[in-house]
Amino acid sequence: MSRRLISAPLVIAALLVAAVVGLASSGLLSPWWSLFVDDAGQFLAALAATLACWCTAPRHTGTQRWWRLWMGAATCGWMVGQFLWSWYQLFRDVGLPSPSLADAAYLTMPVFALAAIVVLAAERPAHGVRRRRPEQLVVVLDGLIVVGSLFVLSWATALGAVVRAGAATPLAYTVAIAYPVTDLLLTVIVVLLIVATASAANRLLLITLGAGLFCLSFSDSLFAYMVSAGAHGIPPLANAGFVAGYALIAVAALTATGEAPRWTVHPGVRWGHLLLPYVPVAGTGVLLILQLIRGIPMDSVEIVVEAVVISLLILRQAVTLVQSADLVASRARLVLATDLTRRQLERDLHDGVQQRLISLGLDIRLAEASVPPELTELRQQLSDVVAGLSGTVDEVRELSRGVHPAILTEGGLRPALRALARRSAIGVALDVQVDGRQPEPIEVAAYYVVAEALTNAAKYAQATLVHVCVQTRDGYLHLTVRDDGVGGADPKRGTGLTGLTDRVEAMGGTLTFESPPGEGTRLQADFPLGRA
Repeated sequence: MSRRLISAPLVIAALLVAAVVGLASSGLLSPWWSLFVDDAGQFLAALAATLACWCTAPRHTGTQRWWRLWMGAATCGWMVGQFLWSWYQLFRDVGLPSPSLADAAYLTMPVFALAAIVVLAAERPAHGVRRRRPEQLVVVLDGLIVVGSLFVLSWATALGAVVRAGAATPLAYTVAIAYPVTDLLLTVIVVLLIVATASAANRLLLITLGAGLFCLSFSDSLFAYMVSAGAHGIPPLANAGFVAGYALIAVAALTATGEAPRWTVHPGVRWGHLLLPYVPVAGTGVLLILQLIRGIPMDSVEIVVEAVVISLLILRQAVTLVQSADLVASRARLVLATDLTRRQLERDLHDGVQQRLISLGLDIRLAEASVPPELTELRQQLSDVVAGLSGTVDEVRELSRGVHPAILTEGGLRPALRALARRSAIGVALDVQVDGRQPEPIEVAAYYVVAEALTNAAKYAQATLVHVCVQTRDGYLHLTVRDDGVGGADPKRGTGLTGLTDRVEAMGGTLTFESPPGEGTRLQADFPLGRA
């Protein structure tokens, strides 16, 4: 959908809000008609959101259909509550009935809306891989943590004082405070989705939906404060968030969605997403410390909510640790699968292509021997073909060594490193203090660390000698590569060391890198032998 088509619903929504609020607050109407216009505007906005969600849902599939169905159920529940509320106010002349059947209908909204947002959290990102359940759980946990922290801040600064003043009954307050808390939860989760999304394809939808939920949260917060303070009516301006909120939800449902190109990649860490839950928690901690310094004790509400927030933080860390463990395991499996593919390719080159080329060379030699002496030119051409095949065999042999050295598989790390040292363009002092064979994944990783280090030393370091030391000690294989080059190497300039770091860490090891200018380069890799 183009920006022009998107702007039309936004303009209509803005005109609706302005018309309802302006007419209800103008003073041109009697109090009853002013209240009627205000309530009717809220009802119509919720009806528009319901119809927009349910009418556009059949046009979509999968996630985009289901979030619209759930959100339509949420707005429909709120619409029923608004109808009951208006009936009380307009025809029974009961001011702010809370709690009532209207509240029961109103509070179905956050339940169904949360289901809709959880469905959106499972939306496929740009690379087409569905988010796993732990990732969805982290988004919900982050939302709960932020909401709990913000609630503690609000309670400690202003809201708690209003309640302690005894202006409302506990049940009425509980129902009233449920509105802004649940709306805030939904808003925060949508914000987290916007921050964490891997694709900008559906970001406009999320921003519009988040803006609508924020408007609902704003008006619900005003409602909660007024009810807690014993107010007998809500001015139309305070209800503007309800009209604007559901109008924006309708716009979000009408917003076209799509997937970003599948080749789009967004590398790097999203620090905003990682740190967002901890910012309000830190603010809450600072506030509580200041209260303790000033001698203000924590009341039961603060203690309970803060305990819940801490529990959620612990749960979030546990989920994060499980995700990290799964990531390390999957990276190790990927490295092992890559090495297995390399080995199979080396065998195919050695046993297939190389042997076929050698056989062809022998056949041509036999043909060359049978050529009559007077056909000197033909004999020379066959000889040239044999020489070309011989060179091709050498190239295939070198290629197979680079893919996966057969000597490493057959003889182990010691002969493989010796072969590397012999082929090196610069001198290599080799010290291998390893008895017998080591776990094959460790040997392969150590081999490629040395190979990459020798290549870098020959190409960039201007080195004349490289010291390679390998030893096993205390359950670890320790590998050190040190050259006498110019130093000053920056691992951020290339991907070679990054790839080595990934390979070493996939085996549970660590890779350290030192390259002071003028003092050469030192590479240290430590592999735990018990984990391979």
